Amino acid sequence: MAIAGLWREGQGNQPPSFTMLTTAPGPDVAAVPRPPGWRCCGPPEWAAWINLTAPEAELLKPLPGGSLAVENGATG
Repeated sequence: MAIAGLWREGQGNQPPSFTMLTTAPGPDVAAVPRPPGWRCCGPPEWAAWINLTAPEAELLKPLPGGSLAVENGATG
């Protein structure tokens, strides 16, 4: 699994920069307070992201339910 993002090499006195792409939260994380909307993608999607061989709307859809395992990390 990877988080979709954009990377730009540094130029001149500008440092390299990175941003994570976000979208609406998928059903696996929708119940989490302040759900993360990171656009995660699995290995089957990587080539489509890198080569833009799928429509942008398809690439930005939230993950379908069952794609992520959500656990409570709080300790009592």
